[in-house]
Amino acid sequence: MSKNDQGGRSLAPHAGSPVDEHHDKVLRDPIAVAMEVAHSDDPSVQELAAFRRQPIDLKSAARTAKSLQSEEFRLGLFDGLEHDVSERACAGLQIMSLSLVALTAIWPADDLDSAEAKLALAEQTGALHHRYDKTYVSMMDATLARRIRWKRAAFAVPDLMLPPAPTGPRADQRGLSTWPLERWNLTEGLELRGGPPAFAHTQVASWVGFAKAAPNLDHLVKRARKMFETCDRLIMLAQRGPDNAGELMVAAEGARIAAYLTAAQVMIRPVHNRAALALKKEIVALVNLRSEIGDPVHMLAAIRHVTADAAWIRSLPVDARDDLIFDWSELV
Repeated sequence: MSKNDQGGRSLAPHAGSPVDEHHDKVLRDPIAVAMEVAHSDDPSVQELAAFRRQPIDLKSAARTAKSLQSEEFRLGLFDGLEHDVSERACAGLQIMSLSLVALTAIWPADDLDSAEAKLALAEQTGALHHRYDKTYVSMMDATLARRIRWKRAAFAVPDLMLPPAPTGPRADQRGLSTWPLERWNLTEGLELRGGPPAFAHTQVASWVGFAKAAPNLDHLVKRARKMFETCDRLIMLAQRGPDNAGELMVAAEGARIAAYLTAAQVMIRPVHNRAALALKKEIVALVNLRSEIGDPVHMLAAIRHVTADAAWIRSLPVDARDDLIFDWSELV
């Protein structure tokens, strides 16, 4: 078995995917691009069902998220830019990366490719790094433990959909230097972390512009609330047993995904003023309520995870981080 022998499945990005690589592309919010299928504030059943059924290449999203995260690290060490410009460009990279993380975590694991993307990104975000070592005294505080639980829950996939991990080589097999260690290697072919910037230093104006181009958060909060209401109403209508009950349930799932992706947009954007903080608290209240309703745990955890990471976006004032710690209900 070689590293490219994955049961005959192509690991190339799907054609026509709404998730594009960052190189030489117009910088657009990947969440907004994914939701173009149902961009209306009052979408139809057909539009919501089409949104849910569209093919999202989560492997491309996960790889790009990791690439942007590494590039932000490199650009932050680059001394060829003024400090304020560098901070803004790094913020653009962070916003884009977190948006792709949210998309990967929130979108359901519809197939094995999606499941592998989630697991690989979980490994890269540190969700699996804190295994207890019995030779050490446990020093993990409650805050860190909660963050790790959020990460693990955000990228969790059903165990029954996963085939066995790659086995070790048999005595007569070769290609040992590249023998796969995991189901899918997210970092293969990506630039190494550290060193000089790979691409962002030649696109500074674009990344600064992307960081500054904040959407209307008030509109997004209203859209998230309406999508949650739409989801609940469609489920109730489907439970009455109409001929199109199956289609209504698909549309309901589409509305739920759209609501969580919209919520992620609000929580990721580093707009720091009194009005924006109030809007973020509205999203926290909405998501806490969804915990009581019983929405998928990976979606609930994804919002908590990206919110915590968004508090470290470079364009935020240092003292803003204390304001961005929210009163989340516990995940059950």
